[in-house]
Amino acid sequence: MSTIAEVAGLLQALPELHPVDVQLATTLVRRGEEQGECGIALAMAVALCSRALRDGHSGITLHEIAVQSVAVQRESLHELLRDLPLHDASWWTMHLAASALVGDGGSMTPLVLHGEMLQLHRYFAAESRIAWRITALMALPMAAGVRGFSIVTGGPGTGKTTRVAKTLVDLVQTVPGMRIALAAPTGKAAARLTESIRARLTSLRDERADARPLDSGLLDIEARTLHRLLKYSVGTDRFRACAEQPLEHDLVIVDEASMVDVLLLDALLKALKPGARLMLVGDHNQLSSVDAGDVLGVLCRAAREDGAGTPLHDSVTWLTHSWRHDAQPGIKALAFAILSGEPVATLASLADATTPDVRIVSSAVGDALLAPILPHLKRCLAATSAEALLDALDAFRLLSPEREGRSGVRGLNRLVERWMARHGRPVQDAWYHGRPVLVTANDYATRVFNGDIGVTWRTDGRTAVHFRGVDGCVRAIAPGRLPMVETAWAMTVHKSQGSEFDDVVVVLPDTESRVSSRELLYTAVTRARRNVTVVGNEHSVYDAVLRSTARMSGLQVRMAEARAAV
Repeated sequence: MSTIAEVAGLLQALPELHPVDVQLATTLVRRGEEQGECGIALAMAVALCSRALRDGHSGITLHEIAVQSVAVQRESLHELLRDLPLHDASWWTMHLAASALVGDGGSMTPLVLHGEMLQLHRYFAAESRIAWRITALMALPMAAGVRGFSIVTGGPGTGKTTRVAKTLVDLVQTVPGMRIALAAPTGKAAARLTESIRARLTSLRDERADARPLDSGLLDIEARTLHRLLKYSVGTDRFRACAEQPLEHDLVIVDEASMVDVLLLDALLKALKPGARLMLVGDHNQLSSVDAGDVLGVLCRAAREDGAGTPLHDSVTWLTHSWRHDAQPGIKALAFAILSGEPVATLASLADATTPDVRIVSSAVGDALLAPILPHLKRCLAATSAEALLDALDAFRLLSPEREGRSGVRGLNRLVERWMARHGRPVQDAWYHGRPVLVTANDYATRVFNGDIGVTWRTDGRTAVHFRGVDGCVRAIAPGRLPMVETAWAMTVHKSQGSEFDDVVVVLPDTESRVSSRELLYTAVTRARRNVTVVGNEHSVYDAVLRSTARMSGLQVRMAEARAAV
């Protein structure tokens, strides 16, 4: 018979568990008074399910539980694991199904075992609601060419913004009074969406000079973060917009939808009023949301599997031609090779001397690691105004998959600052002159948002951080008024989503990394408009291209069940 203390000790043997994983598992075992093999199975499964959530999955399959548990069993001498058939999925099914804490989704149990997927009830319920609501939206009749539910997906430069702008124009002219909301997951993405849509609408207005004039009100349209649209309350950790108090909009368009997680999409769908429509816009090949779920990716993969003529497939517009990269054949070929999962073709693209817009540089240490960015860095340090520094900084970006380590963001930022100190640019002060900062929280009072980049500038003894707004104007804010920020000579690939730069330098870790992946490398290289430099060895490139971050999710199964029930 295993005690709670013994089970907790066993969990310490599982790889890369966080204390919160152990606490959740032991709490549930204690609550259910589970004993013996049933207690061991429940504790291990819950801890691994909790870890899967932290890794972005909305659940974990019994196969994955068995694989991870067997790996621990082989390396551990813990007596509770001795002789247990952890490789056998039926053993896990038997013990989990026997627990009063595990249900099939029809009752309010903490855990749900549905088929081969184990999930916390919260995520099972959210994915079930998403599936049913999307299925209901797809049944709505077309309105001015817009479906009840639709997806526009494509890589950078494939015309997603143009498609959205034309949709807005057509709707405003054919359905007068239609209320439309533009939204994005982050403040930075919302600001970029506003800027891009206004620019494209202005272009459309000029193209239509002799035709029916463009509604002037469209040019004032402004995107908001999803949290602001849904009236998120920090105090209650809830959205005020909900089924009882729905949004007033007839159509909600969400850009950068690959960053939308399961719980956020569930909240948005709950808040749509009856008859309202939803359009998701994004690149389903990009990195998924930081939080649990790969909603856009799952929906697009399910649409492809359903095939033409099915409601979900016909709800997706696939944009495949990148107009932006026509002049950069190297970037286009590199992105294609990465998405194809072909490491040999990826390395060949990086080494192709006929495409100077991409290249690979061997891993290095110290100042040699900075060699690819030194020309850009020197242009930044030569800037004579905050505006010029913002221009120089926006022209390039140093990216890394990781935050920690020598080749991680923090290590790269320290490396840049040490180089600056040796070349006469003091960096001891937290707000040193020229320091670029990345905002990591939204602040509506100062109108700076998570993902915004600012630069520190000192004039006549006064220090201010300068940001460029949607209108292109630069404004200064005192450092003390800003929300949380961090130094931004380098940034993670995740933080770069939704942004574009002329030149991108991607530093891959020398050793095996859990975060390096095909989707991450694709996201990094497609941030570049002109040139991409990958710093790494062949092994790091192979490792990234061969590893896909396809997330475990029950959404595709929930979608099939919802469609079958209609």
